[in-house]
Amino acid sequence: MLALAHAGAAQPSGKWPGAGFPSAGVRWLQEREIYPAGRPLLDRRLDATVVFDRRTPWSEGRALRQIRKTAATLEPCGVALGSVALARAEFPAEFRAVDVREIDPQTGVPVAVARLAALLPSGAPRPAGFLVGAVRGTTSLAVSYGTGSRAERQSPHADTAWISYRSHWLPRRDEAYSPLAHEFAHLLCRCGHVGGKVPHLLHGARNFLSSRVLPEHCDRILTSPLLRDIDE
Repeated sequence: MLALAHAGAAQPSGKWPGAGFPSAGVRWLQEREIYPAGRPLLDRRLDATVVFDRRTPWSEGRALRQIRKTAATLEPCGVALGSVALARAEFPAEFRAVDVREIDPQTGVPVAVARLAALLPSGAPRPAGFLVGAVRGTTSLAVSYGTGSRAERQSPHADTAWISYRSHWLPRRDEAYSPLAHEFAHLLCRCGHVGGKVPHLLHGARNFLSSRVLPEHCDRILTSPLLRDIDE
């Protein structure tokens, strides 16, 4: 089992050095917070950042539930969550709801996404999940922005996911399903939605979404450059 630098006593929230939000505090989650029953012995790990807007219904507890579900979802693929930064921030008022219709001509991504992603500290682990009040301009309740070229991987919006609060409480057939896991899986496997008659994590139909990851998606996830060996 990997011994994390943050695996000791619970860490209090502190200021987030380098963050550009009007105000923000961060703490590194303890291993037992992510894996209450003990962390599985796996070969690959994913470090990540999750930041929630404190002026929306998101809370640390709700964010932690999404993180725990994500950990459980990735476990069958052989991936464990490693160092996870959980941040509580005040987003600029104009971006409390992320509108994806207005595109930034320089980045090619929505203005709100480009602006908010640029407020992350440069060393924040990726992928980064933003828990926001709402996502507007699309029928989706969550969206993500991956990378293609090497230059894109240096962009602030690279490997970010945007989760509306509505997606957290929406009733589902599989209560183990997590929209955070869904968007992180998109970023890890660099693939889109897939249909079919079997419910799974990346299904294109909302009523067919579940925590099950298809074997072919697990195979792609394990090739992601976002993963690290467990002993690194």
